[in-house]
Amino acid sequence: MIIKDFRKILHGGDYNPDQWIHVPGTVDRDFELMDEAHCNTFSVAIFSWSQLEVEPDHFEFGWLDDVFERCAKSGKKLFLATPSASKPAWLAERWPDSRRADRAGHRDIQGSRQNSCFSSPGFRERVRIVDRKLAERYAKHPALGGWHISNEYHGECGCDLCRSRFHDFLRKRYGTLEKLNQAYWSAFWGHRFTDWRQVEPFDSSMDGAALDWWRFCTEVIVDFFRMEIDAVREFSDAPVTTNLMGLFPTLDYWKFAPLCDFISDDCYPTWYAGEAEREGASVSFRHDMHYSMRNKPFLVMESCPGIPNMMPYTKLRRPGEFEREMLLALGHGADGTMYFQWRKGRNNCEKFHGAVVGHDGSDRTMVFRRVASYGEKLERLSGLVDAVREPVAAVIYDWESNWALRESHFAGGNEIKKWDETIQNHYRALWNSNIDLAVIDSEQDFSRYKLLVLPMLFLFKPGVVERLRRFVEAGGTVVGTYFTGYVDECNNCQAGGNPGGEAGRDLFGVWSEDFDGLEPAARQSLVWNGKRYPVMDYAEILHPEGSAVEAVYGEDFYAGTPAVTFRKLGQGRAVYIGARTGMDFLNDFYGALIKKIGIDPVLPGVPDSVRAARRFAVDGGSYYFLYNLSKEAQTVKLPRKMCAVWEDGADVDSVTLSSDGATVLFAAGEARG
Repeated sequence: MIIKDFRKILHGGDYNPDQWIHVPGTVDRDFELMDEAHCNTFSVAIFSWSQLEVEPDHFEFGWLDDVFERCAKSGKKLFLATPSASKPAWLAERWPDSRRADRAGHRDIQGSRQNSCFSSPGFRERVRIVDRKLAERYAKHPALGGWHISNEYHGECGCDLCRSRFHDFLRKRYGTLEKLNQAYWSAFWGHRFTDWRQVEPFDSSMDGAALDWWRFCTEVIVDFFRMEIDAVREFSDAPVTTNLMGLFPTLDYWKFAPLCDFISDDCYPTWYAGEAEREGASVSFRHDMHYSMRNKPFLVMESCPGIPNMMPYTKLRRPGEFEREMLLALGHGADGTMYFQWRKGRNNCEKFHGAVVGHDGSDRTMVFRRVASYGEKLERLSGLVDAVREPVAAVIYDWESNWALRESHFAGGNEIKKWDETIQNHYRALWNSNIDLAVIDSEQDFSRYKLLVLPMLFLFKPGVVERLRRFVEAGGTVVGTYFTGYVDECNNCQAGGNPGGEAGRDLFGVWSEDFDGLEPAARQSLVWNGKRYPVMDYAEILHPEGSAVEAVYGEDFYAGTPAVTFRKLGQGRAVYIGARTGMDFLNDFYGALIKKIGIDPVLPGVPDSVRAARRFAVDGGSYYFLYNLSKEAQTVKLPRKMCAVWEDGADVDSVTLSSDGATVLFAAGEARG
């Protein structure tokens, strides 16, 4: 269980009662509405530092004490936040080095949030003080469910102190300047370094330094995260987490995961017209990643029950979309879905962001009624708590690889590279086949899976090729794509060619001689199983070295040459896709591949517009989740009778999903594996 001895699917959200202290009766009404909405868990004090410590060492806890007491009496739990995400103005004034600096070293003004220098001694000390005060006061309170450490950590700082820490980071990583010069290929443009202080992280010509800068930024924030955990751990053993932000580009979340007792994430899909399949796959991708980070249930800490104000179009959820979104999380491993936020604020940059309770404060809004209906149904799913997933295939998502590709200068810029989109498209094709999936990084154990997919895994960390080879020889299937293994951990190109140097070429049985960057007017295709599929953006010139040719190019001077290769190795196989294609090819290719491997769908025979997920209950039996991605009702015939637990609890052999609808079924007696 995420919260000890609290066997419930968590339901609630960010609660900011300190914003309403001056409005009598608001908190009383909130607790009435919380019960009506069947909410049981809230995060508090996330941005409350200036309300808790009104000036240095002058603490006022009365309003927070009141919320804790109310929750204890009503059986609710609280995640208590450490308030480091938004420092008080008095702190920025007295400790000016707490203000973050830009890349030119100029200090930012006080304002916004996550605007502090994580290296500032004054800031770190004041954070420790307030964190310890909170932990000491509330550690034994019965309403405490866990610790919400800070909020959406992010950012970089270019102050002198952070630059000095960066140079210390390089000393630790490389040991000597000679090794750093070799790693950075510093003879290029005469950049040879004779002092650590000469290394400029923002020199756009130095790909290795840029990669190390992002590693450093992650290390600095992880160190700060650890400091905050240590502060509360002096008094409290309640579980800790920090809310992640999906595929946020500048932090390696795999480095945060080991410090979290459970993973939490903020998730804001859009569900624009015609994008349900793409958006559903994208949401499922991040959920599968967050389950995979600890191989146990996670929490959606933030979602939006109404209009997400930061999106291009502030579209209200259509009937069915909200519930389907919540059940996507539960089906892919969440043990709770919470909202930002409980009650809308009346001013400032999030005043129109969707919340459970609107500006009118009533229970009559469409959003509130949907949340209340969903909350009531959630109470039927207590058996889902701690239910596990058993993925048979995994897609690799590695932040360091993405950074290395982003900082490598070629092909018209990152708008063409599209690493996130490419990785998610390969996942999406597997997701469309309704199989149990994981999203992992390249340092995790591969042995539990039958299939590994490495879309654009540009950087190979030490030992990855050897581990992939052992996986294949033992019977696994690996799929690599264009730009796989082009560089090592220092962003140096592989001396032995691509993919992955000599060892990688031997694994895949193919040599990628070069790549062709295709301008929009270019015409290229690949031909597979007698069908022609369009190719766009990139096509590699491949030479088999012990592999068979599965598909060939259809146009231009390399028409008829290999586009997809296949190599048997030991008990398994290694596949290489040399070109970027659309979803038509990926759907057909992966659909055929998983049949060849012997991977079965979660539920067979579902309609094309329906997706399925599965979790195994700890007490036996399986929960099945069905999602309709279309605007038409869809009937799903089940392979055996199941309990319609989300509806009326009847045993059924078929179920009809409404437009954009979703449901949960329970099959008793099913064993794992």
